[in-house]
Amino acid sequence: MTARRVIIQYCPVPSGLDHYVSALFYCEIDLGDGERLHDVLPPDWASFRFHFGASVKGAMRNGASIEGCRFTIAGPRSQEVRFSMGVARQWGFRLTPLGWAALVGAPAHRYADTLIDGDTDDAFTRFRPLYDLLRQDESPGDQLDLLTAYLEAMPRRSVPHEAMILAICAALADPEVRSASDLAVHVGAHSRTIERVCRAAFGFSPKLLLRRQRFLRSIDQFTLDPKRRWIGAIDAAYHDQAQFVRDFRAFMGMTPRQYAQLEKPVTGQVMRERARRLRV
Repeated sequence: MTARRVIIQYCPVPSGLDHYVSALFYCEIDLGDGERLHDVLPPDWASFRFHFGASVKGAMRNGASIEGCRFTIAGPRSQEVRFSMGVARQWGFRLTPLGWAALVGAPAHRYADTLIDGDTDDAFTRFRPLYDLLRQDESPGDQLDLLTAYLEAMPRRSVPHEAMILAICAALADPEVRSASDLAVHVGAHSRTIERVCRAAFGFSPKLLLRRQRFLRSIDQFTLDPKRRWIGAIDAAYHDQAQFVRDFRAFMGMTPRQYAQLEKPVTGQVMRERARRLRV
């Protein structure tokens, strides 16, 4: 049996592009012949991936699935994604809500909690040339330059509520913003307007976004210091541990204990890098 090797490299996002792209990442997996690894992704913003090598399989609790696609998109998510991969390499990036509005343009709620074959959905036509760019026999550094240059050169749609989208992002990152009314005060807009903008650019209602954010803060804290156990990682916005466990089941389809016991060969590295970058 060949020793398993998993490389996850997060790359710096250039200034200016970071309003639209929150992460650029490279993944390389080396396994024995015919072997596959299995893992689970937590909820997140929309992510785009280009696969080279063995096929990837992914599925969500709501029935969304992909298999054998070379260019995949996971829309904004409030559910986990279970996936498996063989020997392969992968380039990807994660769009911010503003990036979705400016670079995709389709209402985000139509793609919320979905897995998409980017070669068959015309909403993502303009991203397809990246596959051939990234398959070139170049070093990862050169491929990163190609990816970055392409994203920087993409025409951006006019976004009517750009300032409000950025304000909502800032509010969601503030642990003191705990309710839809807090969000309205922080953003300085009517709650109905915020509701419409959240559905269009973020994919979900403000209430669900706030629930998801406190859950993600908790899982990030656990990732940074698992020795504290879940009781030490639960976000201060939770009333009690029972409420946290209910949210965990809703967002991950399992209990915190079950998640902690899972082998996470890919997402363990991804989550540690995510948590580290958030702390920095």
